[in-house]
Amino acid sequence: MFINMKFAVALILIVLLIGVCLFYKRSVAREKVSAFGKYEGYSEATYDDARRTCDYLMLSNGTRLAYDLILPMKKGIPAGGRLPVLLKYTPYLRTLTIFDRDGKNIIAGLYDLGWKERAMLRIRYWISDQGRFMDPLFRTRWLENMVKHGYAVIVVERAGTGASFGKLNPSFEAGAREVDEILNWIASQKWCDGNIGMYGDSWQGQIQFSAASTGNPHLKAIFPASTWLDNYTGSLYPGGVYNKGFGNLFTWSQRFLNSNVITPVDQDQDGQLLAQARAERGDATVGEKFTEVFKQFRYRDSTSSEGYKVWLDSMAHPSFMNRVNQARVPTYMVAGWYDLFVRDMFQLYANLSVPKRLFVRPLGHSEIEKKHSDLDFGVEAHRWFDYWLKGIHNGIMDELPIHYYLLGEATKEAWRRADSWPVKNVERRAFYFGPTLQPEPPSSSATFDTYRVDYSTTTGNLSRWTAVNWSHKYSNMRSNDAKALIYTTAPLESPVQVIGHPVVRIWLRTDAPDLDLFVYLEEVDEDGNSTYVTEGNLRASHRALGKASFENLGLPWHNHYKSELQAIPSGKPMELVFDLLPTAYLFSKGRRIRVAIAFADADNFDTPVIDPAPVVQLLRDRNHPSFIDLPLL
Repeated sequence: MFINMKFAVALILIVLLIGVCLFYKRSVAREKVSAFGKYEGYSEATYDDARRTCDYLMLSNGTRLAYDLILPMKKGIPAGGRLPVLLKYTPYLRTLTIFDRDGKNIIAGLYDLGWKERAMLRIRYWISDQGRFMDPLFRTRWLENMVKHGYAVIVVERAGTGASFGKLNPSFEAGAREVDEILNWIASQKWCDGNIGMYGDSWQGQIQFSAASTGNPHLKAIFPASTWLDNYTGSLYPGGVYNKGFGNLFTWSQRFLNSNVITPVDQDQDGQLLAQARAERGDATVGEKFTEVFKQFRYRDSTSSEGYKVWLDSMAHPSFMNRVNQARVPTYMVAGWYDLFVRDMFQLYANLSVPKRLFVRPLGHSEIEKKHSDLDFGVEAHRWFDYWLKGIHNGIMDELPIHYYLLGEATKEAWRRADSWPVKNVERRAFYFGPTLQPEPPSSSATFDTYRVDYSTTTGNLSRWTAVNWSHKYSNMRSNDAKALIYTTAPLESPVQVIGHPVVRIWLRTDAPDLDLFVYLEEVDEDGNSTYVTEGNLRASHRALGKASFENLGLPWHNHYKSELQAIPSGKPMELVFDLLPTAYLFSKGRRIRVAIAFADADNFDTPVIDPAPVVQLLRDRNHPSFIDLPLL
């Protein structure tokens, strides 16, 4: 009897303990957390799977556009009723075919896959009937969580790309007309509740602003990552110099995407419709069109034979920006410190008067939408779309609008917040070129450094300009510095934060007909190793300063018009003024700040080679003080 009583008490205690644990677990699950990079308890993942279907929709002009639709499922049953929808309108394919009919991996070269990635794809191919394909959920991993939380996803291929018919018209207006029709079509479908958000990076980010400019009532929010305000200086002609690294990569990748990696829609089992679509556009593919544009339109005011000014058809045009602002579509932008469009993203933020947010990651172009050690990208997407598409008041609009990652800081302490850009309490301070990089202006006269141009200087072939499909990687800049003009501070007595847009003012003298000037900001450690921080460049004949047609953050502006080119005054002083791409970098105590100056970047930019190489004098006297203006916090 006594033993039975002890057993009964023990059993009761165990049951109570289990009950307490379950109660605690449920109470924890009900706890709501919504902060930058953190999101729990505001909605439930009520779905456990997804179904993808592929078909065509038709524009009013008869053009058929291929799309992938992904609907949530629960226990094998597709979601009933209407759902908020996430849309991507893309020229980069909705779904890629990874393996051809013979089992050959045909995308390995596009993504520079290592053996682990290749092995994982091969195993997936063996065990899944969908293993041949890289569909939207597989390409953009955070979407899987969104589908589980009750979102539908649709990815539509732009006219003239992928399995879509028609020919690509890259203009801002054409994109706006197309996506406006697509939004209306989606809103009329039985699976859409009328609330649509858009996502995507690069050109897929630009089309979101085109969509916003239409004022379509169904577009409730956008989430553009790493896109441009002005594509002339943003990617193709930074400083007026043709970016051959990016141009060659883009052209090659677009030709690749127009090959056998295109996936037919479900009804096109024998590929006849795809063959018709490709025949219809002929050689007018993205790659072919842009090869022509890149190399022939060398100035911002370059005009086609039809009178079309390619580079002025962008968000930088005041009429487009006004339309976007009038539509008031909430916009959450994502940038990367090592991305080619990082300046553009800050300029976009400054010119938008809509509800807006911005965060800046320690990454390059290819990684911008991925989960990394710094942040789970999908968390911010989830918070944003829950707020604007589902009406969940999770506090995202009550936070400071800007988050940026401080490079050089420990990961756990690296994220900073700001309510404006440039950030408050930043002091601009000049560091003059001399025997060292120093805060004191020069007092001597007729002082200069003589340098013969070395056309082999380079930042490598994995720079921010070419690392679009794979990660960027800057090697030790020490070897490049040995070929350049360098100016370096004494070891820092305390840490220094450079946060914002450095600006250089450099006086040169030369007999060369033209020069391309490249300036790098670097950190030098105790062993003399040099780390790339940021850069800027300018072609000397493009040095005329003008006034931007938009808010330019107080930075120097060059129109890069053919009509404003200025020849170098042979043998006379000439001043070049331009900004470096923005950064947020912590220079540690004991390290040194370095400015390296070169006149070529062999792997990235198309600088004409003059033989024999010209001699340049960099002036640094009291009448011609050359310096870098750093924003210090």
